[in-house]
Amino acid sequence: MNRLKSLLWILILLVLAGCGRYKNIEVGDLQDYAIKGFDENALIVTLKIPVNNPSIYRITISDLDARMFVNGQYIGKVFTDQQVVLPSRSEQIHELELRVRLANFLATAGSLMSIRRGDEVVLRLEGTFHARTFLFKKEIEVNESRKVIY
Repeated sequence: MNRLKSLLWILILLVLAGCGRYKNIEVGDLQDYAIKGFDENALIVTLKIPVNNPSIYRITISDLDARMFVNGQYIGKVFTDQQVVLPSRSEQIHELELRVRLANFLATAGSLMSIRRGDEVVLRLEGTFHARTFLFKKEIEVNESRKVIY
């Protein structure tokens, strides 16, 4: 019984000591994007984004559910079925495939077509995603705005 208690205390100390080494991930600027087309009433967009995970834990990101705005105008709901795995202590460019269910196809298409190549566009995402590492899962809110050269 004493061995079991000692083992339990050692396990608790290891878990608590490991929790102190968690560091926030850093998301860089958009490297590249492509519009692949439409599938099931959703616009399919791929993004290449550099992500730095300085922590010792592998992080799995899933269940993105957000709203997208372009230059302040609501475009539609963004979601993905894809899971993104960030290896521990890594700095990689990740390719994400997002689906955008457009709110109003004609109005959205018109405003997107009015943006010319070379224009600076402000993209904003508001919503949530899930991040999971080891035994812990957390829902994280996103309210991110970035300037992108279109």
